[in-house]
Amino acid sequence: MVRAGLGVGDDRPISYLGTDPRGIVLFRLGLLVAALGFSTFAVEVGRHLARPTSFLVVFLGGQACQVVVALVPIAGRGTAHTVHTAAGILLGLSLPLLMWRYAAAQPPGRWRRVSYGLMALEVAGCVVGVMLSVAGRAVVAEVTPAILFHLWVVVVTVLGPQWRSGPGAGVVGSTR
Repeated sequence: MVRAGLGVGDDRPISYLGTDPRGIVLFRLGLLVAALGFSTFAVEVGRHLARPTSFLVVFLGGQACQVVVALVPIAGRGTAHTVHTAAGILLGLSLPLLMWRYAAAQPPGRWRRVSYGLMALEVAGCVVGVMLSVAGRAVVAEVTPAILFHLWVVVVTVLGPQWRSGPGAGVVGSTR
């Protein structure tokens, strides 16, 4: 961040890290590796949902947007800034949507309530992010919902019923 002249309270988005020639490769590789890792996570979670299609479409669509953000520079020529920004916005919108699709696929009970609670926390993080962005704090605005999304990934990975074995294990939300 220092090399790119980007501070935590900066009014420019994190994507400006990818404009510094010394950091562009790391910026792009970081986003691409994360997209691949999260897509693998999504497919594995989706395998355990009774109705995985909408979850996977939203998740993989969001990760496709992340790939666009990685490959289309925000400071590029022509429509690059608009394409990069639109992909970033769609990526951000995909997070609470996919959390909603995950929660909706859970059978009624405690885990479903936890899942909806985590989704509500993400929505709140997005609202705070928009407010911070309007206030000229773009870096913190982007990081806030991202941290909450990563919290969701950790909670689903560690506590999610899809990873349990034994009686009652298998497809989450199944009526079989």
